Amino acid sequence: MINKSVFFLLFACLLATLNVDVYAAQAGDSQLKPVEYKPLVSEKTVQQQIKVFAKKMASDHRFDESAILNQLTNMQHNAGIIKKITKPAESMPWYRYQKIWMQDKRIDAGVEFWQKHAKTLARAEKEYGVAQEIIVGIIGVETFFGRIQGSYPVIEALHTLGFYYPARADFFRSELVEYYLLAREQNWKLETVKGSYAGAMGMGQFISSSYRAYGVDFNHDNKVNLFTDTVDMIGSVANYFSKHHWSQGGFVASPVELKQTQKKVVQHGLKLKYTVSDLKNEGVDTSDLQNKTRRAGVFAFDRSKSEQEHWLVGDNFYVITRYNRSPMYALAVHQLSQAIASKRKIHLASLSTK
Repeated sequence: MINKSVFFLLFACLLATLNVDVYAAQAGDSQLKPVEYKPLVSEKTVQQQIKVFAKKMASDHRFDESAILNQLTNMQHNAGIIKKITKPAESMPWYRYQKIWMQDKRIDAGVEFWQKHAKTLARAEKEYGVAQEIIVGIIGVETFFGRIQGSYPVIEALHTLGFYYPARADFFRSELVEYYLLAREQNWKLETVKGSYAGAMGMGQFISSSYRAYGVDFNHDNKVNLFTDTVDMIGSVANYFSKHHWSQGGFVASPVELKQTQKKVVQHGLKLKYTVSDLKNEGVDTSDLQNKTRRAGVFAFDRSKSEQEHWLVGDNFYVITRYNRSPMYALAVHQLSQAIASKRKIHLASLSTK
């Protein structure tokens, strides 16, 4: 799910085997084992920060200061969460990362999910202008279509990262504020809601600010349930992409061959650096992009230990990175969504001939 409410749906780290790693990392599949860990901040500093936090929650949002202070002061931080967040799966090479998602079982599950929720996906596309396959791809990458949503108490994750992980403390403390507000709005018990090690929740792994900003009651039952209500989740993912300027029919990505002299156009930052004309002037084949994107970019991905492949990307690729700030994540979502769409097309064709 980045302006504070948009972004960093952090997930994916390494555990024992590749598949187990991803399942646990993307949604916190199992509780972390205790690890040796030297706190990055002193307990005295943490307690002082908690006092400031509780006081501000009371003054800004009318919470019970003493209740928050008591709750957070007596909560144990989870050292394993900090160990995990420092080793994201996006740090592995593309040729390993890609294999996690491009598996027949995930593609088949995507076809099944699409068939089961075809009417809802079609309605979401019509109302929000977001491609059905991208909605399916996001939910497939995030939680294997809702099967792996995480088992870490959200408040524990945000408490740990907000007070014991200085590198991202401001962000996670702001998410802790959002979580308190969200729990009050949804009438949740703070300790019972579970998600990823980074506090992301539900089938689409929305962080608290994104849940509040982009979650929609797509089935009109007067509540926003992104955990077990697939209709709400589909609508919310579509809304998220719409608000981040997904272009219906726009260009996402395609492989491109570069000459050695053209490799200077390869970028590392996420913001797309070029216009289509810029790349065309460099001799890059931009025929796939014409009238389908405003900005463009070229990314390199490790095909093997010694080779790279290059992908030409457009505005919609950048939109996917608003969900998770990683080019590998965006390409994985795109490839999975395309594989599911292709297999579904074959499946529908076979049904029509029976």
